[in-house]
Amino acid sequence: MSKVREEIGAYRFDAKAGSLSRTSGATITLRPQTAAVLRVLCKRHGQIVSRDELINEVWPATTVTEDSVTQCIKEIRAALGDEGHRFVRTFPKRGYMLDVVAKQPPRQTRATKSFWRALLAGFALAGIALIFLRPWSEGELPSPEIVVLPFQDVSQTDRWTRIGVGLASEVSAALARNDWLEVRQSGLDSPVSNGQTYILAGTVSATTGNVRLTATLSDGQAGRILWSEVWSGSEDNVFALQSSLLERVEATIASSWTGVIAKDRIQKTATSPRNLGAFDLYLRAIEQKHLFTSEALVRAQQYLEQALELEPDYGRAWTALAVVHLLQMEGGRSVEDFEMHLQRRIEATERALALSPNDPETLIQATFLYGRAGDYATAEAALRKATRIGRNNPDILAQAAWGGARRVPVGADAVGWAQRAFDLNPTPPPWYHAALATSAFYAGEYALADEAYSKAPPLTEILYRHAATAEHLGDHERARELLSRARMKLPDGLTITELEAADGSTFPSYVERLTRLVAQIDGR
Repeated sequence: MSKVREEIGAYRFDAKAGSLSRTSGATITLRPQTAAVLRVLCKRHGQIVSRDELINEVWPATTVTEDSVTQCIKEIRAALGDEGHRFVRTFPKRGYMLDVVAKQPPRQTRATKSFWRALLAGFALAGIALIFLRPWSEGELPSPEIVVLPFQDVSQTDRWTRIGVGLASEVSAALARNDWLEVRQSGLDSPVSNGQTYILAGTVSATTGNVRLTATLSDGQAGRILWSEVWSGSEDNVFALQSSLLERVEATIASSWTGVIAKDRIQKTATSPRNLGAFDLYLRAIEQKHLFTSEALVRAQQYLEQALELEPDYGRAWTALAVVHLLQMEGGRSVEDFEMHLQRRIEATERALALSPNDPETLIQATFLYGRAGDYATAEAALRKATRIGRNNPDILAQAAWGGARRVPVGADAVGWAQRAFDLNPTPPPWYHAALATSAFYAGEYALADEAYSKAPPLTEILYRHAATAEHLGDHERARELLSRARMKLPDGLTITELEAADGSTFPSYVERLTRLVAQIDGR
């Protein structure tokens, strides 16, 4: 690699160290895989390098998808600052090229400048005509982004405030099924980026037995109101109102983006319940589940069981109940408690899969069932299907990285899912760090795992994997302390290896790696 090819604008790339340093002296250290991708692009400077070529060069002995390449390209561009997209160019369906001009162009005389201005003006006129005469092919225009804000409760009651947040989540999940649209949720006080961004905001106003739902779509850059509409009806029809809103939003955005009303209607969210009371109980349960305390998990279980009494076929509630029993498995005080929650987890997962076989959250939990049967190929297929369906849903990507990474050998792909979850959610909950840490641990990126584990909730499995990470990094004293804390949380009579293996879908070689590191801590 020549010196010229190591110079990237105001940066110098140290191929051996895997770092970028500015002429001002600041240094940015890249992840090993990201640095490897940049090394290939530098080596092939000025040439288009396909995704397949990058995968073969950087991951010769590992099975990864194109998502891993996409994530590395994104990190390279971010490290190169505002000019990252100019230096690393995308050629749709062909690949990427590092395009850096090492030498300054020769100075132009006034006459030369006038000539080029005239020539460029002619090209500009022709270009404008082409813009209107030829259709854009897929991938040439940037995808529009929609930011969905919580639907504000006008009366400010706990119940409808919760439902307003839940409705925004349902709208986001449904919109995210469109692969041409970037979707993210945001808090009311969170900053909204400019660019091709649309903002969907709304209100919920409830009186006795009736609900009024308003929604407004605006241009995030210009602040113009593009569309506004009001729906009214009984509480029992709130999800029909939501479906109408989804169709109208998609048609409006598609019209603004391409000039043509979308041909395909948005997929309705099949997992929405018919009973509003069940939906409210489900939302209460999710709030409690994310507190990760024993008392909160008991409350979450109670709320979900009440929701399922009201609506026994509520698939998403069965999936959430399976996760709650998973978390309670680790917090049980006896082997009997552990086995009881394990059995209920199996039953809830089987019920969820029968009711919602294409729901991404359900597919992620189904990897547990397939792994118990030793069918890791089907488990991986289910996990990858979940991430395809939920590619724009940060919660789905984080769940896939956390639960899926330790059940299926997806390696660096899971790290990419976790990092994309952070990108899509500007105010991520603490459990996202558990997702990034777990995926990094099983991808062998121990420094990243250590950093993320330090920010994750102190669950039993987080503590003992963090201990194994610290042991691998040579921090033996911290490894002992973390392992001691983990064992204090274990059900009486159960070992870490038994707890890990009881998941049933943990990949066998991963259990062996963890067992070996824990044994090293005990042996010191």
